[in-house]
Amino acid sequence: MRRQYCKFHPLEPALWYNPRSHMAYCERCVDSGETRGGLGQARCFLSGDELQYLGSANIAKPFWENLGQFFRYPFKPDSLMMIGVFVVASWAVLSMVDATGIVFMLLGALVILACITRYGFLILEFTAEGREAPPTLQETFASAGFEVLFQQVAVQVVFLAFLVAVHRLGSDFLDVIALALVVFVTPASLMILATDKSISLAINPASIWHLISSVGWSYLLLYAFLFLLWGAEAAFFEVFAGEIAPHYFIPVFVGVTLYFLMVAYNLMGYVIFQYQAEIGFVAEDQQAREKRRASVDPLDARVEVLVKEGRYDKAVEALSKHLRSQPGSLRHHDKLSRLLIAMDDREQALAHAQVYLESVNKLGDEARLYFLYSDYEKLDSKFMPEQPSICLALAHQLFRRGKFPQVCHLLANLHKRAPSFDRIPEAYLLMAQTLLDGMKDTYKASQYLKFLKAKYPECKEKSQVDALLAQCGS
Repeated sequence: MRRQYCKFHPLEPALWYNPRSHMAYCERCVDSGETRGGLGQARCFLSGDELQYLGSANIAKPFWENLGQFFRYPFKPDSLMMIGVFVVASWAVLSMVDATGIVFMLLGALVILACITRYGFLILEFTAEGREAPPTLQETFASAGFEVLFQQVAVQVVFLAFLVAVHRLGSDFLDVIALALVVFVTPASLMILATDKSISLAINPASIWHLISSVGWSYLLLYAFLFLLWGAEAAFFEVFAGEIAPHYFIPVFVGVTLYFLMVAYNLMGYVIFQYQAEIGFVAEDQQAREKRRASVDPLDARVEVLVKEGRYDKAVEALSKHLRSQPGSLRHHDKLSRLLIAMDDREQALAHAQVYLESVNKLGDEARLYFLYSDYEKLDSKFMPEQPSICLALAHQLFRRGKFPQVCHLLANLHKRAPSFDRIPEAYLLMAQTLLDGMKDTYKASQYLKFLKAKYPECKEKSQVDALLAQCGS
């Protein structure tokens, strides 16, 4: 299987695919509730086409690179707990031989076998769905497990009937071929039975062939690993059987068998997960699920895609529409501002500047106001904010930085531009201070100060005005 990556984020594995344009996209580049953790239908930002969900097939490592993970799977807390439960249960059933007789022991053994079978199938199912944690005790015994056991037994009976039918042909060669075939397709049959829970599909040659052909040559590798696992279990008992006391043999046998069963079913489940796109099974792992639940702004994603495709007008339109309903979103104001400046759209950038500066000024972020003004001043050296309060806030910032000509530009004739502005005394006092200290123009500074004494004789800045006038006179 060839891994696909997002068209706009080449290092990001794709989760969505557009079969019409043959383009793949990551979670950030699609238009749907998927970005908010839902499981809806995603659409392409550019064409509006419905997209195919690839599941997590793109982010799954090949199963032969995860062998260590499979062998560690039985050592997880829930797995160890289940092994302990089944070992103790087998010990208890074994003790029934003397207490209740062979019949009750066989019934107990049948129950344990059903539970073990159900647990193995749950492991396969959970892993195929991308779950990393093994089934818990509660999940295992949430419902009866005899159905799963009977399904598996029914499948094995069908395979056994096939072997018997071939044997009646009287050919040893065909017997060997038939046995080899049954052994070869058994993993595929188990995988189908665990995911589809259908006996008919599990014995259907077409379904089995579909799964094997979908996995491809990797199925041979899977089969080899499973064969080695079964061989390792047999070798273990061959070596240590004589060392185990008879009354401990059954519990040890159950524990060791459970370990290898967990490894095998975890491996088969992961193969389904890895080849889900080819098999026709859709799942995602926990990492992808957490990623999908992360807060991704659909507008940001849309704008990013439009910009990367060179559709700048559409990106501007999307941001402008959003800001009409959410004028306080500074993040989107910043995106629109940067985009307009990058497009060299001087007229539209300066028009948006008035709205952006007003939003920043409402938050009292004068430092940010200064840097924004500096950007707009590069576009137009005569740029003037419309709001007098913004002009005054900027003038204070510019004065502290020694940019005296810009202060004069912002505050000149402010009383004519905004006659109702109630902070004219503060503004003109700053203007006079700028002319006196920065421009060394005592005449103009005194003119502004005399204007204040005449028009605003009782302003709170009166003492400062008198002090500066005295300084101008000296």
